[in-house]
Amino acid sequence: MKLSAMMTVVGVGLLGSMATARGESPDTSPPPATRPPPIDVNSPPEATTPPTTPPTTIPDVDEPVSPAAPIQPGVMPPLATPSALPPPAPPVGVEGSMGTTPMWMSRVGTAMMLGGGYEDFTYGNIKSMTGAGGSWDARLVAGTRQFVGLEAAYVGSAHSIQTLGLASNTNLISNGAEGALRVNIPIVRGDGLIEPFGFIGIGWQHYNLSKASNTADLTGSDDVTTMPYGGGLEASFRRLMLDARFTYRQTYNNDLLRASGGKLNTWGVGGNVGVEF
Repeated sequence: MKLSAMMTVVGVGLLGSMATARGESPDTSPPPATRPPPIDVNSPPEATTPPTTPPTTIPDVDEPVSPAAPIQPGVMPPLATPSALPPPAPPVGVEGSMGTTPMWMSRVGTAMMLGGGYEDFTYGNIKSMTGAGGSWDARLVAGTRQFVGLEAAYVGSAHSIQTLGLASNTNLISNGAEGALRVNIPIVRGDGLIEPFGFIGIGWQHYNLSKASNTADLTGSDDVTTMPYGGGLEASFRRLMLDARFTYRQTYNNDLLRASGGKLNTWGVGGNVGVEF
């Protein structure tokens, strides 16, 4: 009886120790496999931000690239100064553009000219006594590049004259001065100018015989008032200026011919060459 009871106690103790050993042993079984969450094909894709890269500085090809100086601790590196830009070009006036004065309008235009030509009387009495003569002049013109200009001129002429009481080589010579108002049509193309013009003015001329007169038909000299008018064509390139003109001179206070009192009206054609300023 006692032996059986002891065996029972021993068996119960063994069973208890085995159960305790099973409870305290760590669970070494692998964890259950985890499945990824299901993918929703209807959801929009997430926005991805591209990686930002620092901007690269390309050196100017016209300027040499010098190696960077080492930065010393505690010393601030000098700031780069921008390269000096050239000054802006001044505006260039274009002829005919809006808001810009044409080049030819910015100049008044003046010229000094010398010339000569052919001249003849128009009335019968003096015309029958004289031959065709030559003329000469020196002119100062203002306003060659404007619509209205002015002229001042010295004018002269010489005609052969034959009548009773005069030597065969006697000449009728005139010298005088005149001023005129001009109306111009300046046509400018670059450095060139073509200009039709007309003029009218007033002047004075002194006529005299180159040799003494022994005839009762002519006085020795005469002073007349003149009104020159006519027209012509002027051309210039840079500073060189040329013109060709026709001139008619109406005369007043004629006393050269004593008997008939004939007028000394003349017509002539001539040309001038000079310098424009």
